[in-house]
Amino acid sequence: MRETVYVLLDLSEHLLRRWLVIHLLCGLLDVKDRFRGREKLVKAVFVAATMVFYTASNYLPAFTGLLYGNEEGMVDSRESIVPLFISLSLMLAYCLYFYGGRPGMVCYLVVTVYVLNELVMFSCHSLFVAVNGEILDLLVRWVDRGEQFVIENFMLLFNAHQILWQLSYHGVSCFLFYRAGRALGKNLMDARGELAAAQELFLAVPTVAGLCFPLLLRSIMYVYRENQAYFLMDEYPETKLLIPVISILCLLSILLSAYMLRRLSESSEKEMLLEVYQNRLEDMEEHMKDVEHLYEGIRGMRHDMKNHLADLEILLYRERRQQDFASEGAGEEIRRYLDGLCGAMEELDMKCSTGNPVTDVVVSRKMRRAEKENIPFECNFMFPENLGISAFDLSILLNNGLDNALEASKGEKSPFISLDSYTRGNMFLIEIKNAFTGELIRDKTGMSLQTKKANTSMHGLGIKNMGNCAEKYYGTLRWEKRDGEFLLVVMLQGENKNPLAIPVNVSEWRKE
Repeated sequence: MRETVYVLLDLSEHLLRRWLVIHLLCGLLDVKDRFRGREKLVKAVFVAATMVFYTASNYLPAFTGLLYGNEEGMVDSRESIVPLFISLSLMLAYCLYFYGGRPGMVCYLVVTVYVLNELVMFSCHSLFVAVNGEILDLLVRWVDRGEQFVIENFMLLFNAHQILWQLSYHGVSCFLFYRAGRALGKNLMDARGELAAAQELFLAVPTVAGLCFPLLLRSIMYVYRENQAYFLMDEYPETKLLIPVISILCLLSILLSAYMLRRLSESSEKEMLLEVYQNRLEDMEEHMKDVEHLYEGIRGMRHDMKNHLADLEILLYRERRQQDFASEGAGEEIRRYLDGLCGAMEELDMKCSTGNPVTDVVVSRKMRRAEKENIPFECNFMFPENLGISAFDLSILLNNGLDNALEASKGEKSPFISLDSYTRGNMFLIEIKNAFTGELIRDKTGMSLQTKKANTSMHGLGIKNMGNCAEKYYGTLRWEKRDGEFLLVVMLQGENKNPLAIPVNVSEWRKE
């Protein structure tokens, strides 16, 4: 009966611990699309598979004989390393199959959660072993003093104490493991995407150190020699203090590395936001300069218009006074005067009429820049009046998209830029095409483009800035290279009360 209770307690504890492991990993990893909606089944498969392995490796003689070389199970603590690595390998294979994300990050999270479990157990083990020894010594002293109740019920008290010891030890260690896992998840929630090599190394070193220490302890914790067990803590009493201290330090190093990475990421993100706002202010400054230039020109033309009209009147009077029509000097002079006046007026005219003064200024400024650099620029962009899309947000999209197109077209043999827009229901589509025969450089995630400039922290924000604007309108940002050209597509969702479904094939939408 006692053995049955111990087996049930052991299996229950491992069932709880494995459920905690997969529960924590589910908070850190995203299940793949084909398994979405079946998260509970995914968890159940993991718990069932690992429990089958644990039960077989500890309670089935045939399997223990195969694993340890004898049907009695582990002879010394070193042999526990084998099932540890098998269990970890099963967990890695399981998570790589069911969960998405970069394989390196998945492996790091799985190993780290496993190491946290080991470190918490060893941190608590020494304390509970010390408490267990004190209680057993107390029972022995009571027996020596002749306490009749203790003598008559010694085995009952001993078994009850062992059960309570196991329940309290595993309960406390599982609780601390859960709290440590939650702390890790809180700090790594925003760091699951792209990480630099130095950041990955910063996270990996504490985890590797934390893994090596439990492996060392499992190698030397206890051993059987001549049918007698030798325990490390009995042979070297100072390890009763050193083991929990080193385990706690390893545990804290893992959690602090994740915390420091989060703080560094937040600081870097703030710097990036400042750079984004600086870019927006520069765009606004350019816009204001263009508007100021426009109105200064209008005021100047208005001020000089009377003088221009007076000059024209004098020239016309001189032409009427000409006696010889063969002398056409006055007519030619009038024509040159009018051409100059029309040229001055054209300088104040917008290169493209989009239906909104803000986007007029932005597109016209880019078209004038393209003319100076001999880049053909075709514009078929119209501002979506009734979709509730901010002209300022569109100016961000157009500024960044057209700047990238102008930059990419400079070195091309046949440069061109094309700007188009399409509206359907509550959806607004912007297309920017430009000549491009180079190679796209993607980041580690493959989801964003990487700048070719040396200072990546200060450049390459255009695409990210455009992505933020698209997300603001529940839209998407996509790009592709095809047939010597680069295509950037921005899809935005407006506030139309009667939205239409987004077509799966955008090219079909454009044809409509």
